[in-house]
Amino acid sequence: MPPVTPPSSEPGSQPDDDPGSLGVGAETQGGVEGTAQDDTYVARVARGAGISTAGQGAGRVLGYATQSALARGLGRESFGLYTLGVAVVTAAQIISQFGLDNGVVRYVAHYRAQGDTARVRGTILQAVGLTFAFSLVVAVAIFFGAGTIAGFFDPDLEPVVRAFAFAVPFFALMSIICWATQGFQTVAYATYTQQILRPLIYLLLVIGVYFVGASLVGVVAAYVISMALGVLIGLFFLRRLFPPLLNFRTRPKFETRALFGVSVPMSVSRATQYANNWTAILVLGIFQPAGVVGLFQAAFRTATFATLVRFAFNGIFSPIISNLHAQENTEDLGRLYKDVTRWTFTGAFAIFLLIVLLTSEILTVFGGKEYAAGATALIIVAFAQLFSTSVGPANRMLAMTDNQTVLMIITTIGALTGVAVCFALIPDFGMIGAAIGAAAAILTENTATLIFVRRRLGFWPYNLVFWKPLAAGLLAAAL
Repeated sequence: MPPVTPPSSEPGSQPDDDPGSLGVGAETQGGVEGTAQDDTYVARVARGAGISTAGQGAGRVLGYATQSALARGLGRESFGLYTLGVAVVTAAQIISQFGLDNGVVRYVAHYRAQGDTARVRGTILQAVGLTFAFSLVVAVAIFFGAGTIAGFFDPDLEPVVRAFAFAVPFFALMSIICWATQGFQTVAYATYTQQILRPLIYLLLVIGVYFVGASLVGVVAAYVISMALGVLIGLFFLRRLFPPLLNFRTRPKFETRALFGVSVPMSVSRATQYANNWTAILVLGIFQPAGVVGLFQAAFRTATFATLVRFAFNGIFSPIISNLHAQENTEDLGRLYKDVTRWTFTGAFAIFLLIVLLTSEILTVFGGKEYAAGATALIIVAFAQLFSTSVGPANRMLAMTDNQTVLMIITTIGALTGVAVCFALIPDFGMIGAAIGAAAAILTENTATLIFVRRRLGFWPYNLVFWKPLAAGLLAAAL
């Protein structure tokens, strides 16, 4: 392994004792000879992912508890309207970021490795400022276009969408700030903000709303408040991580062309990945009542539990991919890709088995016996999500190695496949058609990313060790 650039001693460098810290040069004081045996890339990825997995798990549990409370408290119809509103605000948040989330991770890590404080500060300020500006425009458009949006689904959706519009700037800002913290090769602060504190605040607010007897719009108001507090929490952590952020004596240097060179194609990829997650729900809302949308949301959200390990690894692995690629250290990168893929699949497979074996029971706990009708849809989507974890962080491998245009094309094809299947099947098969459409999008995208990681980078995640957890899990499930 060639020597890695030593860590910067500039103010704002990652503290050595920071939880989840994965500073670029933490392992290379003096090159390979100074590498601690217990601090290899694998060990550091595992340590950071362990923190993120715990946070992802806590966030999923808190989110699931909140969704369950809403499903029971609002009723199936109102919960379906709430789900459609969340789909709209999530789309708005992705549009507002314009792919800058990927750009800020990549270039904060890149400039920090060079010890260039001015460009680190410039990258963060530019990403945050542009995201805020875009989000305001999008929020205004949604607020005044709420009637048009509701016209595609349900007239009762209009006040819900209008209320959700206020959440867009806060949601987008919180997200881009958390992405900026990950550029310092730590997932701890993003985990604390997005997976623990913000969801916990929202759950507490939802409980409070329930006791005062507020309507669905009151629930959305709680959502907006939780996002606003998430922005403040994220800023606190980013300022702690990078003190020069608000130091006006440090003049920022902006690399607009480089930032947008990554962000523009990734904005398309992000939009199409959103489509993979929400197209089925939106198309289902066009052809079916809101109550059916609520049932499908319960099934779809349950199926995504199997992906929490993958997302945990993606956050910490992305800047490391960029760093190793810049060094042309293909040996370590290929080995890490195999290890991370095996770990994510093993964790996902364990969760998948529980979901499949206890499908009806889980959905009944979520919202009552009527939600057990989504069991078949849950199993279909869960199989697709399991496959997505079996290819590992293939999409991040492409995004962080100058193959973002290829990823953009792949995700676009996947999204279009999902849209086509949904419109073809949902009118006749309803919720099952939506599940097949969502699965088709997931399978298409992940198969293509796996193929292109092989063709462009020469990496393949599978070996004999990979299949051992699969055999053990199948045996345990059979017993």
